[in-house]
Amino acid sequence: MDDAELLRQEIRAAREELVRKRSQRTEESTEAETRLPLMPDRDDEFLRLALMSVDELETHIERLERDLEDFEEGSRTPDE
Repeated sequence: MDDAELLRQEIRAAREELVRKRSQRTEESTEAETRLPLMPDRDDEFLRLALMSVDELETHIERLERDLEDFEEGSRTPDE
């Protein structure tokens, strides 16, 4: 599997976690939001995303998307 595909997988997992967090969002404290909930459908590789807050996930996704864009632009540029 190449680096671009790994980035895409992490972006997908982060977006899924963001959807989970937004759908569960209530008037709970920030501490409760960052605890690892018991969710069997999470990919073990991306469990760390469950510990991130909504804001952290949004920032993480933005960074991953920029990294993927930079990676794809770099792979299209011919070596000089």
